[in-house]
Amino acid sequence: MGTQEREYEFFVTTDKPHQPEGTDRGLIRRLVMRNFFEAKGAEPQINISEHHSATTVLAKKQLKSRFRLSKVEEHKIGVKSRRRDCIEGTDTAKRTRSRPLRTLSSGTNGSDLVQGDASMTSGPKRVPKHDEHLGGEKRNDDRALLKTNPGAHRFDPFDVLPVPGTPQLDMLFKLYRSVPKANSIAVNAKRSWWPFISNDAGLLHATLATWALYGMLVRGLNELWVDKLRHKNEAIKEINLKIGSPGGVITDELVGTVLTMASFENLLGAYDAAQLHVAALKRMVNARGGLLTFGHNDGLIRGIAWVDFHNAVVFHTSTSFPRIRFDSDTLPLPDKLLEEAACTSPTSLLQLSVSGIDCFNIFYRLHRLALAASSHWVDKVDRLTSSNLLYEVEYIILSVPDYSRDFLDFDFDAADKQDKDYDGKQTAAHAASIVEALLAASQIFVYAALRALPTNAKIFTILLERLHVAVTRPTVCTIHVWKIERNVNMLLWTLVVACSVAPPGDGRGWWIHQLMDVMTEMDVKSRFDLEVALHGVAWVDTYFHSVLSEIWGEVLQESRVGQGTEI
Repeated sequence: MGTQEREYEFFVTTDKPHQPEGTDRGLIRRLVMRNFFEAKGAEPQINISEHHSATTVLAKKQLKSRFRLSKVEEHKIGVKSRRRDCIEGTDTAKRTRSRPLRTLSSGTNGSDLVQGDASMTSGPKRVPKHDEHLGGEKRNDDRALLKTNPGAHRFDPFDVLPVPGTPQLDMLFKLYRSVPKANSIAVNAKRSWWPFISNDAGLLHATLATWALYGMLVRGLNELWVDKLRHKNEAIKEINLKIGSPGGVITDELVGTVLTMASFENLLGAYDAAQLHVAALKRMVNARGGLLTFGHNDGLIRGIAWVDFHNAVVFHTSTSFPRIRFDSDTLPLPDKLLEEAACTSPTSLLQLSVSGIDCFNIFYRLHRLALAASSHWVDKVDRLTSSNLLYEVEYIILSVPDYSRDFLDFDFDAADKQDKDYDGKQTAAHAASIVEALLAASQIFVYAALRALPTNAKIFTILLERLHVAVTRPTVCTIHVWKIERNVNMLLWTLVVACSVAPPGDGRGWWIHQLMDVMTEMDVKSRFDLEVALHGVAWVDTYFHSVLSEIWGEVLQESRVGQGTEI
């Protein structure tokens, strides 16, 4: 056989610690492994079965005794002889060189180390009894040490992601794993988002920036602001690079990166910047042929829809994209859940004089969706079913016309009570204010309880202000208006939802006082009574249990303060 000439290519990265980007790492691997498969293919092929047969014939002597068990006495003699050889060899090595004394650390058992040193200097080392059965204790100790994985605490120990691994990256992945399940149901119903983002640098950078922002809002990890800005900057670079490339194609990854950046700006509350991304997203979707052309990527099409929803909620406008009909073969809600929901559905909404059917359809679905998200049912309901129902209810909420002008114009224009149309305008204004309050509260419930967004996100400030305008009308008693429309129970639920996202302090204090007035009107005297009333509208135990404890504590505190003032 002639020797095959090998080819080598050398490359230099830098003389300082340097981690190449994903494309560079791929180039390096290709250069290093270029000739491997060529050399492997050039070797003469060996018949595997023939080779194995020849090996078996040569190993005839070993085959004769491979199933024969050794006698117990012979085994013991062999173990003793090996121990004797090991001890004698150790003793000889100790006599040929001297060992320095070891210093004891404060966290180690000192008596064990002293006895160990004495045995080394005075005589042969004694082998523990449990090691006699190992037949080579030193070798087994070495194997135990090799079990330690140097990359055990890294999310990406082999650097397969398009973003270089760092301790900060591991922290962001830990944040991702700690996000509540409800956060992913709306967009990641089929759990297809991670395989989608893990192969594109721009998309992964945009997602990491969002996780860093989430950690700042939820955990108060303000040190992540550097990672937030760095990953945001890298994502924008990737977007510009793909758009500016010759013959640039609008790929799913590019659309997903723009979508994630829009979601990032929405969560941050930078709605001017979010509008730029949303406008670009609309142009890309239209250039691809519409929203339905992304039907092959479930996570992407749902993500586009929810960014559009967020934009419509903030600016109080209709959606930009048409309604999507998702999988028709999705599993329905369990029959027992529907039976449980039928006993407590909020049917009083049908008595509203304005948009009563729309409000009933919204809360009919919210009631069942809240049950599906509760701890008792969440593992029994298909994620896709919950995701589709959540999309449907959000689309219906945004489809209800804006009635805010009906009560704002009536309240701020000096209407003449002698006008023959005054009573009709007043009734329409009262009903319109109730509808606007219910829509704002339902949006808070969707984004806080069902989507698990951080309650200090900007969207809740906007919705609270909208709700505040609807329930605090000048020269109008709020409870009286809701009693006329026979929906005081809905006012109670609305105020509890508002308290759940209101900032602590004076911001929540006003809502607590309004809630206490309604509780007095409905004769709600205990936390149990309050829970029963909330169950009749929409209740998610995993969200309300902790929140309701704080609310009820503040209600009791305000009650004591009021009693002390009266005295």
